[in-house]
Amino acid sequence: MIKHTLLILSILVAGCSFTESESDSKSSVPKSVREGNARFTIISPTLIRMEYAENGTFEDRPTQTVAIRPNTTTDYQTQLADGVRTIQTDALTLHYKVNSGPFTPDNLWIKLKAGSQTVVARPDWSFKLQPGNLGGWRRGLDNEKDPQPLHEGVLSRAGWYLLNDSNTVLLTDTPLGFEVRPNSGGSYQDGYLFGYGQNYVQGLADLRTLTGAAPLLPKKALGVWFSKWWSYTGEEWKQQVIDFQTNDVPLDTISIDTDWKRVHRQIGCTVLNLVIQAPIDDACSWNGWDWNRDIFPDPSGFVSWMHEQGVDVGLNVHPSIASIDPAYPETVAKTGPLMTDDAQLPCSILQADPSSPCYVFDWAKPAHFNAYFDLHRPIEATGIDFWWLDWCCEGSRAEAPGLTADTWINAGYAKQHEAMGSRWPAFSRIGSSFQRGKAGAGNNGLGAFAEHRYTIHFTGDTCSTWALMAAQAEMTAAEGNIGLPYVSHDIGSFLGEPLPGAPCNNQLNTGQHLPNDMYVRWIQFGTFQPLMRLHSHHGDRLPWEYSGKAKTIAADFLRLRGQLVPTLYSLSREAHDTGLPMARPLYLQWAGYEEAYQFPSQFTLGNNMLIGTVAAPGDPATVDLWIPPGKWVDFFTGEELSGPVKVKRQVPLQQYAVFMKKGSILPMQPHMLTSKHGPQDNLIVSIWPGADSEFSLYEDEGRGFAYKDGAFSKTRMTTTSSQNGKCHTLKIDSAQGQRFSGALVSRQWQLSFKNISAPQEVRLNGVSIKDWSYDAANQSVNLNTKPLSTNSPVTVTLNNGVCS
Repeated sequence: MIKHTLLILSILVAGCSFTESESDSKSSVPKSVREGNARFTIISPTLIRMEYAENGTFEDRPTQTVAIRPNTTTDYQTQLADGVRTIQTDALTLHYKVNSGPFTPDNLWIKLKAGSQTVVARPDWSFKLQPGNLGGWRRGLDNEKDPQPLHEGVLSRAGWYLLNDSNTVLLTDTPLGFEVRPNSGGSYQDGYLFGYGQNYVQGLADLRTLTGAAPLLPKKALGVWFSKWWSYTGEEWKQQVIDFQTNDVPLDTISIDTDWKRVHRQIGCTVLNLVIQAPIDDACSWNGWDWNRDIFPDPSGFVSWMHEQGVDVGLNVHPSIASIDPAYPETVAKTGPLMTDDAQLPCSILQADPSSPCYVFDWAKPAHFNAYFDLHRPIEATGIDFWWLDWCCEGSRAEAPGLTADTWINAGYAKQHEAMGSRWPAFSRIGSSFQRGKAGAGNNGLGAFAEHRYTIHFTGDTCSTWALMAAQAEMTAAEGNIGLPYVSHDIGSFLGEPLPGAPCNNQLNTGQHLPNDMYVRWIQFGTFQPLMRLHSHHGDRLPWEYSGKAKTIAADFLRLRGQLVPTLYSLSREAHDTGLPMARPLYLQWAGYEEAYQFPSQFTLGNNMLIGTVAAPGDPATVDLWIPPGKWVDFFTGEELSGPVKVKRQVPLQQYAVFMKKGSILPMQPHMLTSKHGPQDNLIVSIWPGADSEFSLYEDEGRGFAYKDGAFSKTRMTTTSSQNGKCHTLKIDSAQGQRFSGALVSRQWQLSFKNISAPQEVRLNGVSIKDWSYDAANQSVNLNTKPLSTNSPVTVTLNNGVCS
């Protein structure tokens, strides 16, 4: 009662009415401004919720887009003058004509700054494409060989975006789990005005505030990940892992495609193998709900062996069930009659067994949803780590007005994984449904703005072309504009090169051996993506399936990928904390430069590692790049470049277009055959001195959910250089955070200062040392410390004369 009274008093003292403000007012308590049938909630200085309810009843329950209503204490001023309600924050001013009805471009407008320009935003509530949008997502790229358009993200060159949530389903605690928005009471509008101007980073932070955080990935997801559509037996899969080890190439995860499943009728497999040009006697299955015990006689033992090798295991799922599946009677007893697959290519055909009916699920029905996930549980008991939902082809569905089916089922998989004790998110296509096709944007695409809470985006079965490789780099960065930091392309492509003049499909592109230069460029592309997953349709994607230079270079880059895991894991945590993607479009940092929009296949991994996608044939390949403002160093050659400048580069096959900004700090782990789940006790840190910068190294158990309770540590690293360039300092702070299982009490550091002249003196924690070396060919200073306490800071200073 006392708290309630104090809140009322604070409102009265502030002079701000939550119903209808008649005078200037300012307050710093959570609030909304009510103007007749309109309500405005100020979430941040750059984010305002705008509602119009003709019947005067507003909705505060969560939606599929906004699962938790954000709290806010943003300051603002509001007044009513000349029939216009204005609300002013530090970033924008909203105007609404009182008593003018539902929102239109004529009665609602917002003024804000975009760079040096004043912008007037007049939101259109008709779900039309908004001008200047920088793109965001697409359900998949299946059977594509050319670049494809993307649906909207929250960022726009106009400096603002309207996220219209008016029709999205409400989330409920009922068995159904959602409620369709009621249509009674006349017009209802519910939307969010993002007014970030050119501060795109703020726009993504607002999106995270509104729609929630992306999960933190398990550490194993960020290393080398291998998959292949091939009917490997359990012993053959083990041999694949041994081949990685024999060739000294790291491996952290495998995802087993559809052929792990029970075979219903071998005659169907024979037919299917003829169609897909696979070995004629291979086992196959589309939707069997148990392991194929003929090729995996001991599933639990198989998974345990993989875990002993440090490899996580995922299994492919196609969401249907055959009538002759032993699990079918129990399933249909729970659901009642299931639906016959009405897809153009029904699952009975995909199973190559037309004589056996095949059925699909309606996930919008609780009985179907629950029975569907019940099918997974006996298989989960064998110890697998995650499911790969491959909803490419059959007619399961979740249809209701305002419900986005992909988001609904992906949320189900994320919850299923959590119940398994697994940190893996859903791994699936996003934002629409199979019925709406690979581009479709069901529910006006709004479901895509929630996918980041649940999903690693599997982009589907593509062909391999240079143009599509470049477009996939652009797509990865653009999906950050819907809050999604985790995009997984088939590295090497699923289908291989399309035949000249032929479409991209399974029959005409089966498992081609890629040209050497294209294969290497795919591996290099994947090395610097958020996820590096090799996959194919009976194709060659492993270095030892090539020879000579291609074999050597591909293996070297896969080793580099393994070494980058500490940095990638830290960027995953940053994505979780801030809403920034791991792969960042150039305009996030250089919004005022036109070139930042002209080179969409370039991006930064974090803020200081610039990646130019080399999607061109030849050795060397010729690529046009933009070097942003600042001083940059070629990662492979040490050449220094000053931006902003456009350059044409000749990139040899053994190199890639990677540039480190002066001041960059890059933590890496030594080469190893698989990453540890927890922290690595010997880290390599490369530094490119010449500017002040910092990096936060994140560590925890690498799996599980203890991090949600604060069981993690962060180690801040900073580098500074004197103005005359003669002195450089690296400081590694003591680890901050809670203890966790596997936390280190000491660590050995391998430090390498790049692109500098030989110093006269090196000091470690203020003491001059002799145990260091200078590599004149690479212009680098290198030193290895003994194990040092993680509870104490480490300072290394390089002096080459008087610092000033």
